Amino acid sequence: MTDEAIYQDRIQQLEEELDSLTAALAQAWDQLVPFLQEAPQQAKSSQDIAPVIEALMTGLDATFGAVYLLPRQGQPEEWFILPDDQVAHSALQPFFVDLGEQTDIYWAYDIPTRDGDHTLWMFMPMNVSGEVIGALGVGFADQAKELSSLDRRMLTRMSERAANQLIAARLEESRAREAKMMHELEIAGNIQRSIQPGNVPNVANLDTAAEWQPASNVGGDAWGWVTQPCGQLACFIVDVAGKGLPAALAAVSLHTALRLLLRLDLAPDETLEAANAEFYDPYTNAGILATAVVFRVDPQTGAFQLANAGHVPVLIRQNRQWQSYMANMPPIGVLPEFRPNMDAGTLAFSDMMIVISDGLSEIETEAGMWGEAGVRNAIPGQFHDMRQVVDTVFAEADAYRGNAPPHDDQTMMALQFLGGRN
Repeated sequence: MTDEAIYQDRIQQLEEELDSLTAALAQAWDQLVPFLQEAPQQAKSSQDIAPVIEALMTGLDATFGAVYLLPRQGQPEEWFILPDDQVAHSALQPFFVDLGEQTDIYWAYDIPTRDGDHTLWMFMPMNVSGEVIGALGVGFADQAKELSSLDRRMLTRMSERAANQLIAARLEESRAREAKMMHELEIAGNIQRSIQPGNVPNVANLDTAAEWQPASNVGGDAWGWVTQPCGQLACFIVDVAGKGLPAALAAVSLHTALRLLLRLDLAPDETLEAANAEFYDPYTNAGILATAVVFRVDPQTGAFQLANAGHVPVLIRQNRQWQSYMANMPPIGVLPEFRPNMDAGTLAFSDMMIVISDGLSEIETEAGMWGEAGVRNAIPGQFHDMRQVVDTVFAEADAYRGNAPPHDDQTMMALQFLGGRN
């Protein structure tokens, strides 16, 4: 055979192979397009990937289909297996130990079903920007199943599509979670603001001032006051452990309960005992506890009563000497029952009481904890009224904290007795 004949024969072979390849590609496209059109164009949730699995199962005449997503960015691993009652994901789990190193289709043999049958699976890693995020696969009841190059191309193409959809879905879910969290924080902030009194009490012989500054991440501080039927001024500060919506809801319920109890003319110890009895079960079930200080002052005589449930010490200045009144009962929600104690005394002219939350005393910098001593030292020796005292303490607290944002809500109440002067 001449060289020219050899070349002609080779050209004819190449043309036949090209025709065969063109026909195969056309067949593949004809089969693939309906499934791509059937699959969703954009998944809004990871659950929306099910139509992609179903389309692939139909195209490859497979009995089962599955998607496995590797854990990433704080999200746990995810499984989607169809039908969801035939093959346990634990049976497939061992084949994904080295998934991150896989680059091509791989096989899993003898995968048991819940009925005891054995199946054959084919998986294709899903790759996005060079990172394997999971795998898409199909399973066959016939373990002798042979897949053509067309079947392999279909699995490859669908895995690319599924990977892009899943990344978009996870991003959408992440944005939805963030939006929900921001909405909850906004609700929590509104709840907190709604329960803080709009004004301080106007009672003869008592000068009062208060300040509440919420942290950027919503906490559970609240304060309030009631003029009791007996004529005494009763005040309180609560601090619910935790942040966000749960802490805010717990604070508003406790705030409401304390106001109602104090309107019944109960003493501070009786008020906290009743509140603990009411909130112990729900607080225990929710893993919540709260500290609280309740005190009342007789504006005519200066006599005061004070009960402290696990809260930071109350500072009382009498005869120009500071005393710290420590907690005399556990926080609300710790013990089902307790017999509270109560401190009592009498304020003379110009004596004052300072009640704070731990957001002030527990300011911490490189210089150490600001503490009770920091609060005491910030109180000016000379002042016009309690408003000036509160403002000065907060200004000193801001200066000590520097540029760092508050780590917790900061609340302060100040009261000075102006009666009893001869």
